[in-house]
Amino acid sequence: MQDETLNWSPAYALFDRWPRPDLRGKTGVYRIRVFTDDGEPRPIPRLRGVDTMGILHIGKSKDLGRRIGYFRRAAAGAAAAHKAGREFSEWGFERLLPLGSLCFDYIETPTERDALDLERRVHEDYRRRFLDRPPLDSTSGQRG
Repeated sequence: MQDETLNWSPAYALFDRWPRPDLRGKTGVYRIRVFTDDGEPRPIPRLRGVDTMGILHIGKSKDLGRRIGYFRRAAAGAAAAHKAGREFSEWGFERLLPLGSLCFDYIETPTERDALDLERRVHEDYRRRFLDRPPLDSTSGQRG
């Protein structure tokens, strides 16, 4: 499965209030990505090749709106239940990747199980291509 064949939403700025879709209560998979000042995905060198999509994190949720909000708050240094967001803040990723450069995109799924399966497939594809995980992902997408 190639990630490019999936029907991802447009990328939305993580720290702009509008326009942003209302994802409260919607199930699916999301990616946190980094963009340049020109609005292009920022390439990230990986072990094998370069991630031209600028993917920092791949996650799933039964409430995309809430989960992406948790990442946003944690990345900004607030107390929020999102490990990848906390790692962004605690490890000082902002020194290289300003909060304003972060965006998210997503795919809605009908069920939580579908979201889990899709997240695993997206992670496996990433790992196959780059022999690596996205920078803020330690164990996401693993079979369990």
